[in-house]
Amino acid sequence: MAEVVPHYAELQRILAGHVGDLLAAGLADMRPAALPGRLDDAVEAIGRFLGRHATDDDHAALRRVAAARPAVVDWCERLTAGTVPASLDHNDLHAWNVLTAPPARPRFYDWGDAVVAHPFASMLVTLGVFRSEFQLADDDPRVLRVRDAYLEVFTDLGPRAELVTELELACRVGKIARSLVWLRAVRSEGFANAGAFQRAPLQTLAALLAESPLDLG
Repeated sequence: MAEVVPHYAELQRILAGHVGDLLAAGLADMRPAALPGRLDDAVEAIGRFLGRHATDDDHAALRRVAAARPAVVDWCERLTAGTVPASLDHNDLHAWNVLTAPPARPRFYDWGDAVVAHPFASMLVTLGVFRSEFQLADDDPRVLRVRDAYLEVFTDLGPRAELVTELELACRVGKIARSLVWLRAVRSEGFANAGAFQRAPLQTLAALLAESPLDLG
């Protein structure tokens, strides 16, 4: 992925100038300024989806997330004040959604979950799936290699340390958008027919408070 993510970052840099067009095309607005409201939406909608199937633990998880709203507002304000503009977030960018045939440039597909967001939120899935698949810590050199290859495309926008902090914040709050994407995927089938993914929206939202910003829930 370290060879792939710079190409994706370059695409994001280009599309940052077309956010209005992306929103007009129907992509959901998951930019930092919108996320506190999206958090409220997610807590309510996931609670409704669980309905009578919700356990005491489920209710407790939703209460914890709702109580964290002031922290979410702070995180989002910090991102909004940053130097990295909003762009396209694939929202499910992992190795199985990339077509490669060197020497041609990689091609990214399966854009059905895409939103407009802080671009760094894309790395939630990219790095989260990578670390989970290989059971790696956040600071494992293999994880950092992918992260740094991605951030290299943005180094004209700020010092690397600040970009790293911004990426971690963007990945953390990006779980709000991802929980809503999960909910959209399973809600039409209903809780009883969602199988192993019945609690995926809740688990993703609850991971907002996990120790690691890359924890997918």
